Amino acid sequence: MADTRTTKPGIKRLLITITTLLPFFFGIPLWLNSTQVYRAPLPFKDVDALGSWASENTLLLPCRLNVIFASKDEFLTKPELDSVASQLILHVQSLMGGNSSDHETCQNGFNIQVKYDTENVCLTSGQTLDSPTWPCGLVKYGFFNSAQLSDDILDNVLWNYANKEENESTVQDEGGLYTVVVLRKSQIESLDSFSKDDVSTGGCTNEQSSICKSKTGWSTVVGKYRHAWIIGDFNSSTVESEVVPRIGDVALTFLRGSRSASGRSKARNLPLSAEGEAILSFSLLNADPDTWIFDWDFEELKRQFFQPVVEALSGIARLTIESQVLYYTPKAVQSRWDASLNAHVVAVKQLPFFVNSNEWHLDTSSAAAGRSKLLHFAIYVPGGGEYPLHFLRKNDQLSSTDGFTSPGWGGVVVYNPTNLSTISSDSHSSFHRITPKEFESIAGVIVAQLRTLFGLPPILSDDPETGYFSLSPARTGFAEWELDLLLRRRAISDMTAAASTLMSLSRLVQKLSSMVIMDEIGEQVLRFLSFL
Repeated sequence: MADTRTTKPGIKRLLITITTLLPFFFGIPLWLNSTQVYRAPLPFKDVDALGSWASENTLLLPCRLNVIFASKDEFLTKPELDSVASQLILHVQSLMGGNSSDHETCQNGFNIQVKYDTENVCLTSGQTLDSPTWPCGLVKYGFFNSAQLSDDILDNVLWNYANKEENESTVQDEGGLYTVVVLRKSQIESLDSFSKDDVSTGGCTNEQSSICKSKTGWSTVVGKYRHAWIIGDFNSSTVESEVVPRIGDVALTFLRGSRSASGRSKARNLPLSAEGEAILSFSLLNADPDTWIFDWDFEELKRQFFQPVVEALSGIARLTIESQVLYYTPKAVQSRWDASLNAHVVAVKQLPFFVNSNEWHLDTSSAAAGRSKLLHFAIYVPGGGEYPLHFLRKNDQLSSTDGFTSPGWGGVVVYNPTNLSTISSDSHSSFHRITPKEFESIAGVIVAQLRTLFGLPPILSDDPETGYFSLSPARTGFAEWELDLLLRRRAISDMTAAASTLMSLSRLVQKLSSMVIMDEIGEQVLRFLSFL
């Protein structure tokens, strides 16, 4: 048979092979594109730079100090005022310099401005502040007429002056701006209603005024808001040696809650969840209901004592309140009878074992499951077999509060009922509802415990021996300058935690090439970096 092939052998086979393989060659890129892991672009270099900076530096926030020398006459010249401002700036910077790692530290210490305010003269020296300060006019406003009265009245007078309508702006409500008013005691004593002999002879009877309580002749008072005042004997030649150190102490108080240059906060991290939330759980523990049963109208107690505290802290934390009443909740340690004290006592060294975790079912909040921080406040009512129950301090003296705090957990306070005659005469002799008046002392202890948990001293104490005094708001328990301090801690803690989390995410993403990164994550990273 004759060969009729018109093409060379193998070409058709080659075309069929190419035609068959061609879709695979074009399909491979499409397949790879459809199966690859989506990864939104992240600024890894910027994140690494932020992590390195955060590990080597401390975030600093701006603070401003406005010092006003108020006087009815003129005792300072402009050069003398400039010298005082220079010495004050150097003194405060020296106090800040040794503790620059403290997270409350303001940027470059304080920016300090000094004013000289008399009836006819208004001078300014020092650094320029980037926000409105108190205007001159304290003398004409009647400040000296109020300085002889109680500290609370003077504190409110200063607040009203800072917020009076004719001011260009309200300066008192701006966090980070603090004012110290300085005046000479002789100008207060010259008032007709305030006898100079009363103070010089120690016969001052106004116990509501710190100038009467001070044993040094000086009075330094830190108010409830964002101002303080200093009263003492000085003149143009002694102002730098007498007044400047006291202003420095006030600056340290505003900065870290302590006028000691070595003072450090007890709690660097606030007892809050990552979202800045916490649940305050109040439990009334009836140790022995067979003796008596105590109950409460907690909604009323919450309204009177705790809601103002929650509102004051709202800018720092989202706090919610829960309550419960438990029965048959004995403590985990044994008390002993002390005949000399006529009381059952528990030694301070036993307090770590006081809480009975087996019988005290405190973790009942469903809202706390997962993310919210739970802070317990247990009010322990002892039974008749151990009444009255007190805590015995190391010096063998009874505790004045009968309470203690456990960091990160909460606090315990013992309630020894004082109205036993009322209870026994009631028709239901074993039942009693705690009234707001009876609960007032307990609420004070709980607020002091909450302050301790947030890293502040339990109370703002006075020191007549050195002439330093502090005022604390009765309703909230937190001064405004203390709220500023907590807010700085919260801001810096959140920023540090966010930088650490971002750094960990960056390292993880770079190691796991198959990890999916959605656009939302990339946007959040870019958004956080834009805030810095």
